[in-house]
Amino acid sequence: MELTHIKPLSFEYNQKENSIWENHITLETPQVCKIVASSGSGKSTLISILSGLRSDYAGEILFENKKTRDYSSNDWSILRSKKLSMVYQDLRLFKNLTVRQNIQLSQQISGAAYIEEKVDELAEEMKISDQLHKPVSKLSFGQMQRVAIIRAIIRNFDWLILDEPFSHLDQQNATIAWKLITEKASDRKAGIIIACLDPYEFIAADKIYQL
Repeated sequence: MELTHIKPLSFEYNQKENSIWENHITLETPQVCKIVASSGSGKSTLISILSGLRSDYAGEILFENKKTRDYSSNDWSILRSKKLSMVYQDLRLFKNLTVRQNIQLSQQISGAAYIEEKVDELAEEMKISDQLHKPVSKLSFGQMQRVAIIRAIIRNFDWLILDEPFSHLDQQNATIAWKLITEKASDRKAGIIIACLDPYEFIAADKIYQL
């Protein structure tokens, strides 16, 4: 993934040293890239740009040597279902469905096989095994974050992109989640892009950028 002098058009920002904005950056799998951002600096805007949900930016993004501006809506759908796995800040869970149904639906969309034992194992490790049968609307936000993480890491992906995934998790649960994230990414030789307000010292990264 190559970012060539991208910058948002929707707001003004202060250029910082080692910034994502307006630099030429190459990200390679299986690297971990940590983006440390202050509130209002464009973290969620960047995540939306990388996932094709926003196009209001200058510069170019290349994925597998192809400009993403040239992607059709179908190209983006295929990319998001097969090669990108996301945890958005607002999570985008179906709150009327159960935890298990949310994960199962995501697997169906991505074409990955749904294996109940793997879901059960991850839910146990993330300490939400007793929530699998509940509608997501009955969960706390921290529990929802863990569901969104499980949903993301159980899919097929080349890049895992996470927007503030630990904001409602304590240090212990965030550390457990990060361990699982890195293990699943390593299994797939995939890259990780994680944007966060807190620098989270337990997140070891190959590259660190500012917003």
